[in-house]
Amino acid sequence: MNQWITICEFPLGRDLSPLAEFIRRHELPVRISEENNAQVVASLVPQLVEPLRDLFARWQDGSVDLARIELQVHDPSEEQGETENVNSGGAVDSAAAQPVTEAGAKKTARAKSAEPVSAIPQWPLQQTPVSLLLIALCFIGWFLLRQGWAEPLVIYPEQQGDFDLPGSILSQQLSRGEFWRLWTPAMVHFSIPHALFNSLGIWIVGRSLEARAGSLWFALLVLISAPVANIAQYAWSPGNLFGGMSGVVYALIGAALVIQRWQPQWRDVPAALIWLAVVWLLVCMTGLVDYFIPGGIANAAHAGGFAAGLLLGILFCLGGGAQRYFTPSTQSGDLKTNTGQKSF
Repeated sequence: MNQWITICEFPLGRDLSPLAEFIRRHELPVRISEENNAQVVASLVPQLVEPLRDLFARWQDGSVDLARIELQVHDPSEEQGETENVNSGGAVDSAAAQPVTEAGAKKTARAKSAEPVSAIPQWPLQQTPVSLLLIALCFIGWFLLRQGWAEPLVIYPEQQGDFDLPGSILSQQLSRGEFWRLWTPAMVHFSIPHALFNSLGIWIVGRSLEARAGSLWFALLVLISAPVANIAQYAWSPGNLFGGMSGVVYALIGAALVIQRWQPQWRDVPAALIWLAVVWLLVCMTGLVDYFIPGGIANAAHAGGFAAGLLLGILFCLGGGAQRYFTPSTQSGDLKTNTGQKSF
């Protein structure tokens, strides 16, 4: 006797009209029922469970539109014709005919998007306003520096000699009420490639973090990590002018690393990309890259931002925020995951 296999679960208040229409339109052997205070989506066909689980997960997080999904359905009539040709000389054995009969009663479908599916979800722009603002600030800062208008944004380098923080230029700037200088060096970029690389990091890592966790938490992450990175770089190398959003980008990487370890099912940002950024941080801190890049690398800003991201990511997860990046299957209202799946 066939058993219903759970594909995923949704809260009772979730509107599943698009999902129900998708099931009806393709005549899938799938049902939606209310069980244990949740809406349970189940199928009779084991081959459909994993593809539909992945598809419905993408629909739940908003990365695909079920109305634009097409299905490639396997036609069992061809197999039936081949079986009849092979067995045209005699009766068909019941055990051999059973797979064909089941194939005729079930549809084996593979979900295929009308558009190419990226490994990184294509979030709607309105879901990530803070990330888009940060990207715009990267190029605005480059433009202001190019025009010679970036002086109010930077922390002036110290003169040669013993560094004394209470008597430093930064302390003088803060005493005049210029507190914005703790944040604005992140805007200043010294070249278009500099702005492009940081924008790319925000686009890939930042937008996925913001879309899942919300713009408020994401803004707090940026507002806290930016001054931490800037002060770390200033304290480490007070005699050098510095700027760039890379300290914030590394805060995003630190937070993403924590969330991925906390919630292994989260795959919006490839784990290999996160670890590549961590390796690059370590390589840069050796000083080797400074020989190839004019002006050097703001390693202290990278390390400070990364540490801030790790700490804030831990606090975020301890507060239950990791549930927004796929909740474990034991809790109702979210997708169930394969218990045999390996973590990153």
